[in-house]
Amino acid sequence: MKERYIFRQATQQEIQTVFDLIMGRVAWMDQVGIRQWNTTKYDQRYPLHYYESRRQQEELFVLEDTQRGKIVSVGALFHEDERWPDPDSAFYLHHLASAVDAKGTASIFLQMAEDYTARCGKQYLRLDSAVGNKTLEAYYTCRGYVEAGFCKDGLYEGILRQKKLV
Repeated sequence: MKERYIFRQATQQEIQTVFDLIMGRVAWMDQVGIRQWNTTKYDQRYPLHYYESRRQQEELFVLEDTQRGKIVSVGALFHEDERWPDPDSAFYLHHLASAVDAKGTASIFLQMAEDYTARCGKQYLRLDSAVGNKTLEAYYTCRGYVEAGFCKDGLYEGILRQKKLV
């Protein structure tokens, strides 16, 4: 039986879809009153061509729902992140977003990213969450991500988090 969800690298033809999905999540943040990507000029800081460059570096991933025939979640697994030491021991997750109509798929993406990271021999999956987003902080804490510091990137202020993988 074919798996419902496939975690894989994005293709060049999917870059617009990736960008549109992320911008859809930004619009959703406006609608529900979350102050995060929608207040940091995300589309200007990370324009369409940015995602193509991440794809070329083999860092852009998608979660495809085979039953729906579409991409439902996206994220980038950086090989290095200047905010963190010891790049050989971790991947760094950025731009995690799911389609607004695909509830729960970011969690599936995150689990598959953790599995992929471990298969690649990395000890940690590292990420950050916006300072003040209590819901996201609680979500990552429940998933085993521990606080490891703070970061600032333009208008964005975040909490660095990491999860040790078995």
